[in-house]
Amino acid sequence: MARNGVVLAVVALIIGAYALLHGDGGIDGTFGADGTGGVPDPYYLELKAADVQNPDDVIRYSSSIRGYTAGLDVFERAAFYEWYLKSTGFDVSFAYSEDFRGRGADHLWLLVKNKKGEVIEVDPSFTAVGGPSMVPLSPEYTRYDREFEGIFEAEEALGLERLAWWRDEAAQEVLNDNIILAEKERAQRMAEG
Repeated sequence: MARNGVVLAVVALIIGAYALLHGDGGIDGTFGADGTGGVPDPYYLELKAADVQNPDDVIRYSSSIRGYTAGLDVFERAAFYEWYLKSTGFDVSFAYSEDFRGRGADHLWLLVKNKKGEVIEVDPSFTAVGGPSMVPLSPEYTRYDREFEGIFEAEEALGLERLAWWRDEAAQEVLNDNIILAEKERAQRMAEG
């Protein structure tokens, strides 16, 4: 009983400190009301690890956040999914094509590696580019010009404005909820010793 009280007190303290530092008028303003900051720092969270073995696992995790991406464009959506999947323990990177399908438009999607090292292509914006599904088996998804290991590499090459999903109100809601969850899990681990 006392242990639960300590955990709750630690969680409340962490949440309060986070709100003070990152809310309206906070130190860096990254997650403030206007969301005009750069890449959030820290960016990736340590959430409960996923165990990805096949495309069904990726689809299951991805479907839980799909509703929060309606206001995001193709690049922002890829960055949002990359953040979420990487934060839940997936081995994920970006794939970028300057001329996807030979149509003169660039595209960004994800490469998820399972424990066997097999790559699963994931396109969170498959409907916008005429893809067959979120986990396409089409050969064009195996051809790309560049691979970026994470948001910072992608931001350097493609620019912050193209990836800044955290400026969208609905996506920011997921971010804030997951920050609270991560802090709660961390506090619980600390309390358990």
